[in-house]
Amino acid sequence: MDNMGIDPTQVWASTETPPWGVGDIVFNKTSAGEKGYVFVKDSGSGITGDGYVCIMDGSDYTTAMVTDTLSAPGAGQGKLCGVARAAIAASGYGWLQIYGPGTIRTLTLCAAYTQLTTSATAGTLDDATTAGLEVVDGMALDTATGGVTANTAGFLNWPKIGRTL
Repeated sequence: MDNMGIDPTQVWASTETPPWGVGDIVFNKTSAGEKGYVFVKDSGSGITGDGYVCIMDGSDYTTAMVTDTLSAPGAGQGKLCGVARAAIAASGYGWLQIYGPGTIRTLTLCAAYTQLTTSATAGTLDDATTAGLEVVDGMALDTATGGVTANTAGFLNWPKIGRTL
């Protein structure tokens, strides 16, 4: 639990009434620095867990794990992004981190401080430069991802889907 009264790992099932409104944004200070979160509703596909990157519809804050299909040119440009801090069941509710230090799900050997892009692996970013992938603006890795796909230390600053490569 943080100093704003939220637990960013807490989730609610689709049948429950959460105490927060979809789209609510909360900031808190932690020993690791200030962090910001937005309260979202899953679009129906579910979110696998902590570190998984999601794309949000800014009109209703429904969210799904980002893929190169969801963010394909003309389908996702400018959409908001965030990182889940826990698994969210299909059509359930939970928090996505949108600001501050945290972990980001990335593919094997993703380099630190490089341009991050969408990938075919749901909820996972890469540093690939393949034509047609979308750049994710506002996320940076502080360290390189090791020899396996993992949650890697980084920083979030109001991320969104950017230009197409």
